[in-house]
Amino acid sequence: MIQIIKFNKEKDLNRLESFLRNQYFENKNMTSWLPERLHDGIYRMDAQLVDAGKEKSSDYFFLWEENETIVGCVLADTDTIHIFIKNGFEELYKDMVKYAEENCKPLFKIKEDGTIDFCIILHDSLKNRVEILKELGYEKQVGEDYDNYVYPQEIDVNIDLPNGFKLVYGDEYINEVNKWSACNLGFHPELESPNYKNKMNPYESRKKSSMYKDSFECLIIDENSHDSNDVCSYCFVYVDKESKTAFIEPVSTREKYRHKGIGTAMMHGVIQKCKNIGVEKCYVNSYDWRRKFYNAAGFITEDSIGFWIKNI
Repeated sequence: MIQIIKFNKEKDLNRLESFLRNQYFENKNMTSWLPERLHDGIYRMDAQLVDAGKEKSSDYFFLWEENETIVGCVLADTDTIHIFIKNGFEELYKDMVKYAEENCKPLFKIKEDGTIDFCIILHDSLKNRVEILKELGYEKQVGEDYDNYVYPQEIDVNIDLPNGFKLVYGDEYINEVNKWSACNLGFHPELESPNYKNKMNPYESRKKSSMYKDSFECLIIDENSHDSNDVCSYCFVYVDKESKTAFIEPVSTREKYRHKGIGTAMMHGVIQKCKNIGVEKCYVNSYDWRRKFYNAAGFITEDSIGFWIKNI
């Protein structure tokens, strides 16, 4: 008999992590979150949402169980919903969508007419679920995300940088404030403003993840910089040693350093580090033009991901 329970981090994190890892082992793709993506949501993004006065996504995680074994889950990501199901339990999908509609509404902004635009995320390769969403009244939006991967053990890369620039990994660079600004929101113009203020909670919270000890930061620095922030490009790489996978999130290059090959060099630094520590498959998620950037750096697009909207 199927039971539905609300996620409890202390009781359920390891079980949910194992469920997602087993989904990866079965499917060898990102049609479910990697455990690394789960940790990023719980330990970084939730802290960021709390800082912004919003609901934590992990308060809207729900697990479907049979004989105390997870067979499916609804995982919220800010104001989008992801649904993952163990092979053989696909008949649960429609009811899981309906359950999410009833129980995840507080995550969505209420419009003037009192309705919300409820958003389900779905990989385009899962065509049977597409038909169910259409049946339930969902419409696909124009924009898409993409899963991109590389096999570090099967690719050779060159880390080519202009003179005066240097690639370093996180433990080689001690200025945590500069790294925090990248980790928290990515590089945006407002981060360059002296009036920009935020807290380091997301950066510090991420360190609580059990994966943190195996994960790493990769940065490009400008050794000739005259301002206090000499970081040009930054990314964090979550590593799961059990599945020998890695997930890169976030990835940022400051505007004034773009179109110089710096971001590509950083991604090649990630690939090289992953190769050295035994990672077999490395993922990064992208949207619109960013996919071309990752493809040019050696990543292959595995799947496209649609945003399905229903007015409720």
